[in-house]
Amino acid sequence: MSPKVDTEVREGADDVLEGVPYEIINVEDITTDVQNLAGIRVSLLSAKAEEGNVVLWKRPVTGTGSKLGVFITELGNNTDNWLNKWVIFKVWQPRNRVLEVVNPPTRKSVKAAPQKGEAKAANKTKGK
Repeated sequence: MSPKVDTEVREGADDVLEGVPYEIINVEDITTDVQNLAGIRVSLLSAKAEEGNVVLWKRPVTGTGSKLGVFITELGNNTDNWLNKWVIFKVWQPRNRVLEVVNPPTRKSVKAAPQKGEAKAANKTKGK
């Protein structure tokens, strides 16, 4: 009997939050050991560095409301083109899936106070 369990531990199949923008950082083909099912694991990362994963089960024909169908409808059928795209899971419930491709989030800018030297220079040019 072997004392070591030769199994890699990963997060669950679907652990994304609705309404959060995610960047697709990895797409890999998977096959389950138990039933030999083929799928695609999509790894995601939010702007706040929160990881997420979605598993899409492969099949010859799929509907537009299935997880795989929604990804193909929004991103196309070439998974290489999915990388670095930003998506929001608007609704991610069984039989009710809405995925939206979005622009990368931008950081909010704050107006910086002028430095002492910059303020003096600005005042000198105003006085002329």
